[in-house]
Amino acid sequence: MRKENSALHGLEMRRSTVILDGLCEKPKAQKGTERQGDDHSRSSIAQQSSQQSQLNSERREHIRPPLSPSITLPPSPGVPKNLEERTTPDLENRLQELATGSPKILSASQILRILIRDRHVRPEVRHYRALILANSDAERGSPEVVRQLLSEMEKNGIPADSGTLHAALQVLAVHPDYLLRQEILRTLRDRWLPLSPAGWHYVVAGLLRENQFELALDHIAHMERKEILVENWLHSLLIYNLCDIQDFDEVLRQMRKRTSQGHDMTTELWLYVLDVAVAASHLETTQYIWTQMVQLGYLRPSKVLCRDTLTVAAEKGDTKLASLVIRFLSESDVPLILQDYEKTVEAHVKSGKLSSAFEILCKMHKAGIKLEHTSTRAIFNYMVQTRTSPRQAWAILKKLKSLKYPIPMECAHVVIELCDYESFNDPFAVDEGISLYQELYTLCPGKADVSIYNTLIGMARRAKNIQAGMFAVKEMSSLGVIPNDKTFEHLIMMCLDAGNFESAYRYYQDLVARGFRPDAYTRQQIKGVCSESNDQFAIQMRTDPQMQDDSADDLIERNEGASDQPVPIRKIGSETPPRYADRSERRMREPPMRVLLSKEARRAASKERRKRKRRRLAMSRAQEEEGWMDYEPGGLVPEDQLKPDETQTS
Repeated sequence: MRKENSALHGLEMRRSTVILDGLCEKPKAQKGTERQGDDHSRSSIAQQSSQQSQLNSERREHIRPPLSPSITLPPSPGVPKNLEERTTPDLENRLQELATGSPKILSASQILRILIRDRHVRPEVRHYRALILANSDAERGSPEVVRQLLSEMEKNGIPADSGTLHAALQVLAVHPDYLLRQEILRTLRDRWLPLSPAGWHYVVAGLLRENQFELALDHIAHMERKEILVENWLHSLLIYNLCDIQDFDEVLRQMRKRTSQGHDMTTELWLYVLDVAVAASHLETTQYIWTQMVQLGYLRPSKVLCRDTLTVAAEKGDTKLASLVIRFLSESDVPLILQDYEKTVEAHVKSGKLSSAFEILCKMHKAGIKLEHTSTRAIFNYMVQTRTSPRQAWAILKKLKSLKYPIPMECAHVVIELCDYESFNDPFAVDEGISLYQELYTLCPGKADVSIYNTLIGMARRAKNIQAGMFAVKEMSSLGVIPNDKTFEHLIMMCLDAGNFESAYRYYQDLVARGFRPDAYTRQQIKGVCSESNDQFAIQMRTDPQMQDDSADDLIERNEGASDQPVPIRKIGSETPPRYADRSERRMREPPMRVLLSKEARRAASKERRKRKRRRLAMSRAQEEEGWMDYEPGGLVPEDQLKPDETQTS
């Protein structure tokens, strides 16, 4: 007997021009009867019915003797024994259960082999329909097999009824085939057969699997006009596919429409949409899910997802969403960390509420939360971008002070930093910074740290205001503030700018003695100034082992040579992957730190650096013309502390 592949995926049959007809053949017998069996297999199902008596006669004469009840036949290949023992009605019922329940090609094929080949049941529409439905098996189903089965039914004169055509549409919802789907819909229309609600669902599901989203949405709108209820499984499939292409505007519209119609959605779907919307920084969808589900207690996202939501609120300046997230974390007994407060501050400054941002920092200080330098970066960036004057910011702090808020030193420092930033354009901004510092202790309790004095000395050096620099040094000494490496770097460069190489060398020795080393940028500046002088202290400082170049210094030197050229900025990709299967693993990690300065701020900073260089060159030329380089400052010692002999000498 020759085996040949057919649409039954593994069913054994002799050569046949049809699929189910091949199952009508007799069991294997004598060789003389094989040709007769082949002739009968080539006939249609209708011809087999008219010749059944002749087949029975030939079977009695040529195939086998009458069977006795004691003879046990071997089971058909590939068929479980328990199926062989079942009655024909049981097998028919089992076949229909498989077709409507969980279709599997293998199970349906085994039952059909017993019914049609072994028990010679005539193939009917129900058998074709069951085999078509079995092809909705996600693993082994095929639309090509469905096409062959429909063609075989037409060839054998078996009309495909509405149920069979809808069964084919169900298969095409799992294994899409646009051409076959259109043929089936055309057949239904030509026969005046209506498309059932289930058929509408199958058509839309197939369109979604083919990524024909506009057609799918158009069909759903047509279903709603016909008052056909969209089942939850189809709506969920639509939402998942729209999330994959990141069409969150349509996702939000579909979810709002679904809830307005009084239908529920699964918690898993709500949580998934919130997750991907936060990952894509889509504020409207995030807001909707948070107010509809989380705020009302129907959804409880993880703390990592909550903090990512807080990041979105900070980026978009949504203070309401930020407060909702903070409240949810507090009610969930999740301890708030410094970054949570910093993102809340960022949300307020992004919305233009500078006073509220300062107020949050004051509340943090009052609650005993230690502020860091990063806590004020959002405020600093906002004041730079909006060109807020230092006096305006200082007035806000004074108003909060009048409202009995304790003002942390970091709030005052960020205002002085704003003066430092303005000193790039205005050399007189250092006077404003010194003036604000003189009001510092009436505003903030406690002692200023070294960072404030470094800011004052840095902008004094930039403005070449030696008197302001000496004032800051004197304040540090009187208050017992211990200098750090940045303090010495500023003092060294201030002395070098004034041409006092001896004082600069002494500050350099003090820096090295404390275990510090100038950073690469400062080393390049020191060597640049000292290389133009033959002073012995300049030579000693330039040739000191701590001043030698390394690979990093070479890189900085090359970058400094191209400082007037635009600085290339590596853009970070913002495309969200279309699949989120590994999101649970990535959620275990904290999100990376956000870039503090926007594109406009970086452009402004680059512009300021170029202006600063031009201004420095202009001031250098002016000093040479006016003879400033002949002045010796005497090591930055205040005049009231000079000895009488030194005063007379000077």
